[in-house]
Amino acid sequence: MPLYHIDPRELPRVWPIAAPLLQKAIDLDPSVVTIEQVEYSVRTGKVHLLVWDEPESGITGAVTVEFIDYPRERVAHVNLMGGKGIVRKHVFEEAMGWMRLNGATKAQCWARGSLVEMYAKMGMENTHQVMRISL
Repeated sequence: MPLYHIDPRELPRVWPIAAPLLQKAIDLDPSVVTIEQVEYSVRTGKVHLLVWDEPESGITGAVTVEFIDYPRERVAHVNLMGGKGIVRKHVFEEAMGWMRLNGATKAQCWARGSLVEMYAKMGMENTHQVMRISL
């Protein structure tokens, strides 16, 4: 299986490869999070790191997932996704399988612009608009 969950103890080995892939996603809106904050969240177990490993190319994609427990569902929230070929149907299906194995009943991500259309092609639907105010 080319999609792997990275245990926080394995982070020193994988992070030099995964971080630049995730940084590309961060660069789309750098005000949200830093790569150091992402690394800390993965290291402490708050967020899970999944990587896509191509047999002849090595790690080509990385995803961070946070589980959110609501009274009636457990949501796998995709925080960051970066790399080559990560948004492909078979990769998406493997990621959803891993989410289900970890008790998720739904998967979600925040998206805007052209990403909304891309995720819709993968079977996701636009269910909410996020309203925000600085405090």
